[in-house]
Amino acid sequence: MGKSKSGMMKDLAGVERLARTSKLGRLLRRPFRYLHAISFREWRYKKTRKEKAVRCRTFFGDPMTVLLPASTDIYLTGGKSHDSEIRLARLLIRHLEPGDTFIDVGAHYGYFTLLGAQLVGPTGHVHAFEASPTTYKVLQGNIADLPHVEAQNVAVTDKAEVLCFNVFPNLYAEYNALDVDRHTSEKWFKDYPPSQVDVEGITLDIYLQTRQIRPKLIKVDVEGAELQVVRGLKRVLHKQPAMVVLEYIATDTGNASHRAADDVMRSIGYRPHAITTDGDLLPVHNINAYLQELGIESDNVVFLKQ
Repeated sequence: MGKSKSGMMKDLAGVERLARTSKLGRLLRRPFRYLHAISFREWRYKKTRKEKAVRCRTFFGDPMTVLLPASTDIYLTGGKSHDSEIRLARLLIRHLEPGDTFIDVGAHYGYFTLLGAQLVGPTGHVHAFEASPTTYKVLQGNIADLPHVEAQNVAVTDKAEVLCFNVFPNLYAEYNALDVDRHTSEKWFKDYPPSQVDVEGITLDIYLQTRQIRPKLIKVDVEGAELQVVRGLKRVLHKQPAMVVLEYIATDTGNASHRAADDVMRSIGYRPHAITTDGDLLPVHNINAYLQELGIESDNVVFLKQ
């Protein structure tokens, strides 16, 4: 039996407190894990460039395999610890119910996939998509005992074709993407360049229609390819309203594709909302102005059909 929603919210607050504490506080809270993770990242990984698989337990109770150093936050706190990801977890807890269908595009190792799976329960369904073959293997292992979860090693886009996908070394795996141009000027890029792999591209329009899937919530985190995802999804969204969460990058970091994705969603009757600290929704007229007002570079924005 999984945790209650109130229990999840309580334990997620613990993740938030631990994420906000000092390095000394994290060391005192979990000394072995902290020393192990930090020494691995700062010494062994930089020397060998080889990631390490470790087991941990999420705040919602599920065991999970992650690769260090990429998921040090999950290993140390039991959750993804960035403020936007904590608020996104609260949104999922508030809105996903037993029997619902959750779509996780850009699933990585499966943190939100597993959270969604527990919330929708065995009568619901989760469909997870991850383009990196290395990351997908970890995801596949994490969902192996969950028959109501299905994962695909594909890139979700707007055309059904083979694509070239960029895979960074583990330390920068969060930036794996179809297009990495916005990272080429970063100081670390020269020392940690991506490798390229061919991956099958699919559209969610075709995937959802052929399987007659009606999702309640779709989470999209694909490092700048959000526009392609919504272009390949808009026919379904126009007919079957769903809650859609898109990562949105601030203007000064180069967000032309994110602004275009916003335009596509508005063209089919969806309007953006911010996720509040308690996981509720607040209508936002101008996403760029909202991010600038808060002084943040990116956030998860929720689109709802009006």
